[in-house]
Amino acid sequence: MSERSVHFLLAVSAVLTAGFACDLGSAMAQDAECYDAEVSARIVSQTPTVFPDCGDDCIVISWPWIVDLDVRRVHSGDARRGRLTVLAVLHTDYRRDLGSRRWKLRRNDLGGFNLLRGAENFSARCADDQPPATAYITPPDGQTLEDLRREGRAHYGRDN
Repeated sequence: MSERSVHFLLAVSAVLTAGFACDLGSAMAQDAECYDAEVSARIVSQTPTVFPDCGDDCIVISWPWIVDLDVRRVHSGDARRGRLTVLAVLHTDYRRDLGSRRWKLRRNDLGGFNLLRGAENFSARCADDQPPATAYITPPDGQTLEDLRREGRAHYGRDN
Protein backbone atom coordinates (compact mmCIF):
# COMPACT_ATOMS: atom_id res chain seq x y z
CA MET A 1 0.00 0.00 0.00
CA SER A 2 1.39 3.39 -0.94
CA GLU A 3 2.11 6.11 1.61
CA ARG A 4 -0.61 8.24 -0.01
CA SER A 5 -3.17 5.42 0.46
CA VAL A 6 -2.20 5.06 4.11
CA HIS A 7 -2.67 8.82 4.66
CA PHE A 8 -6.08 8.64 2.95
CA LEU A 9 -7.22 5.73 5.13
CA LEU A 10 -5.98 7.44 8.28
CA ALA A 11 -7.81 10.63 7.33
CA VAL A 12 -11.06 8.78 6.62
CA SER A 13 -10.70 6.92 9.91
CA ALA A 14 -10.16 10.21 11.77
CA VAL A 15 -13.28 11.72 10.27
CA LEU A 16 -15.38 8.64 10.95
CA THR A 17 -14.27 8.45 14.56
CA ALA A 18 -14.87 12.14 15.24
CA GLY A 19 -17.93 12.67 17.44
CA PHE A 20 -19.43 15.07 14.90
CA ALA A 21 -19.31 12.54 12.07
CA CYS A 22 -20.49 9.63 14.22
CA ASP A 23 -23.47 11.56 15.59
CA LEU A 24 -24.42 12.65 12.09
CA GLY A 25 -24.11 9.15 10.67
CA SER A 26 -26.18 7.56 13.40
CA ALA A 27 -28.84 10.28 13.11
CA MET A 28 -29.12 9.66 9.37
CA ALA A 29 -29.34 5.89 9.81
CA GLN A 30 -31.92 5.83 12.60
CA ASP A 31 -34.26 8.40 11.12
CA ALA A 32 -34.23 7.65 7.41
CA GLU A 33 -36.65 4.74 7.17
CA CYS A 34 -39.62 6.95 6.27
CA TYR A 35 -40.49 10.45 5.13
CA ASP A 36 -43.01 13.02 6.37
CA ALA A 37 -43.58 15.12 3.25
CA GLU A 38 -42.93 14.98 -0.47
CA VAL A 39 -42.66 18.25 -2.36
CA SER A 40 -41.72 19.63 -5.76
CA ALA A 41 -39.33 22.53 -5.29
CA ARG A 42 -36.35 24.31 -6.73
CA ILE A 43 -33.25 25.27 -4.77
CA VAL A 44 -33.09 28.97 -3.91
CA SER A 45 -29.89 28.90 -1.84
CA GLN A 46 -27.52 26.35 -0.35
CA THR A 47 -24.83 27.05 2.23
CA PRO A 48 -22.38 24.57 3.75
CA THR A 49 -21.89 24.75 7.50
CA VAL A 50 -18.33 25.08 8.77
CA PHE A 51 -16.88 21.63 9.36
CA PRO A 52 -14.75 21.32 12.53
CA ASP A 53 -10.99 21.21 11.89
CA CYS A 54 -9.99 17.57 11.55
CA GLY A 55 -6.33 18.06 10.65
CA ASP A 56 -4.21 18.93 7.66
CA ASP A 57 -4.61 15.65 5.81
CA CYS A 58 -8.24 14.65 6.34
CA ILE A 59 -10.83 14.33 3.62
CA VAL A 60 -14.39 15.34 4.42
CA ILE A 61 -16.81 13.42 2.24
CA SER A 62 -20.08 15.06 3.30
CA TRP A 63 -21.33 17.40 5.99
CA PRO A 64 -24.44 19.44 6.91
CA TRP A 65 -25.71 22.19 4.60
CA ILE A 66 -28.55 24.67 5.04
CA VAL A 67 -30.71 24.63 1.93
CA ASP A 68 -33.61 26.92 1.03
CA LEU A 69 -36.24 25.44 -1.25
CA ASP A 70 -38.99 27.22 -3.14
CA VAL A 71 -41.79 24.68 -2.71
CA ARG A 72 -44.11 24.82 -5.69
CA ARG A 73 -46.28 21.79 -4.89
CA VAL A 74 -46.88 19.56 -1.86
CA HIS A 75 -47.57 15.99 -3.00
CA SER A 76 -48.04 14.55 0.48
CA GLY A 77 -47.54 15.44 4.10
CA ASP A 78 -47.69 18.63 6.11
CA ALA A 79 -45.32 21.07 4.42
CA ARG A 80 -46.08 24.54 3.19
CA ARG A 81 -45.66 26.08 -0.23
CA GLY A 82 -43.14 28.90 -0.68
CA ARG A 83 -39.69 29.27 0.81
CA LEU A 84 -38.71 26.45 3.16
CA THR A 85 -35.37 26.01 4.92
CA VAL A 86 -34.23 22.39 5.24
CA LEU A 87 -31.08 20.67 6.46
CA ALA A 88 -29.16 18.39 4.11
CA VAL A 89 -26.00 16.28 4.23
CA LEU A 90 -24.11 16.83 0.98
CA HIS A 91 -20.72 16.39 -0.60
CA THR A 92 -21.14 19.48 -2.75
CA ASP A 93 -23.92 21.78 -3.81
CA TYR A 94 -26.76 20.73 -6.10
CA ARG A 95 -26.78 22.02 -9.66
CA ARG A 96 -29.15 24.96 -9.84
CA ASP A 97 -29.97 24.40 -13.51
CA LEU A 98 -32.02 21.30 -12.70
CA GLY A 99 -35.07 23.43 -11.92
CA SER A 100 -37.87 22.05 -9.81
CA ARG A 101 -37.67 18.42 -8.70
CA ARG A 102 -39.26 16.11 -6.15
CA TRP A 103 -37.81 15.94 -2.65
CA LYS A 104 -38.72 13.80 0.34
CA LEU A 105 -38.44 15.46 3.73
CA ARG A 106 -38.26 14.15 7.29
CA ARG A 107 -39.45 16.30 10.22
CA ASN A 108 -36.61 17.05 12.64
CA ASP A 109 -36.37 17.92 16.31
CA LEU A 110 -35.64 21.60 15.54
CA GLY A 111 -39.14 21.99 14.13
CA GLY A 112 -38.05 21.94 10.48
CA PHE A 113 -37.11 19.24 7.99
CA ASN A 114 -34.12 17.14 6.98
CA LEU A 115 -33.77 16.59 3.22
CA LEU A 116 -33.45 12.85 2.58
CA ARG A 117 -30.67 11.72 0.25
CA GLY A 118 -31.51 8.73 -1.91
CA ALA A 119 -35.18 9.47 -1.29
CA GLU A 120 -36.33 7.18 -4.09
CA ASN A 121 -35.59 4.35 -1.64
CA PHE A 122 -38.09 5.69 0.93
CA SER A 123 -41.53 4.54 -0.06
CA ALA A 124 -43.21 4.67 3.35
CA ARG A 125 -44.66 7.78 4.94
CA CYS A 126 -43.95 8.13 8.64
CA ALA A 127 -46.80 7.42 11.02
CA ASP A 128 -48.44 10.53 12.46
CA ASP A 129 -47.28 9.58 15.96
CA GLN A 130 -43.66 8.93 14.93
CA PRO A 131 -41.29 11.27 16.78
CA PRO A 132 -39.23 13.70 14.68
CA ALA A 133 -35.78 12.77 13.44
CA THR A 134 -32.60 14.18 14.90
CA ALA A 135 -31.66 17.36 13.02
CA TYR A 136 -28.58 16.93 10.83
CA ILE A 137 -27.00 19.83 12.70
CA THR A 138 -27.99 21.60 15.91
CA PRO A 139 -26.72 25.11 16.61
CA PRO A 140 -24.74 25.54 19.83
CA ASP A 141 -26.49 27.24 22.76
CA GLY A 142 -27.12 30.88 21.99
CA GLN A 143 -26.91 30.41 18.21
CA THR A 144 -29.47 29.80 15.47
CA LEU A 145 -29.40 28.15 12.05
CA GLU A 146 -29.11 31.67 10.61
CA ASP A 147 -25.92 32.16 12.63
CA LEU A 148 -24.54 28.91 11.19
CA ARG A 149 -25.54 30.02 7.69
CA ARG A 150 -23.72 33.36 8.14
CA GLU A 151 -20.62 31.54 9.43
CA GLY A 152 -20.69 29.17 6.46
CA ARG A 153 -21.02 32.01 3.95
CA ALA A 154 -18.17 33.92 5.58
CA HIS A 155 -15.90 30.85 5.89
CA TYR A 156 -16.40 29.49 2.37
CA GLY A 157 -16.86 32.83 0.62
CA ARG A 158 -20.30 31.84 -0.63
CA ASP A 159 -23.16 34.23 -1.14
CA ASN A 160 -25.89 32.11 -2.65
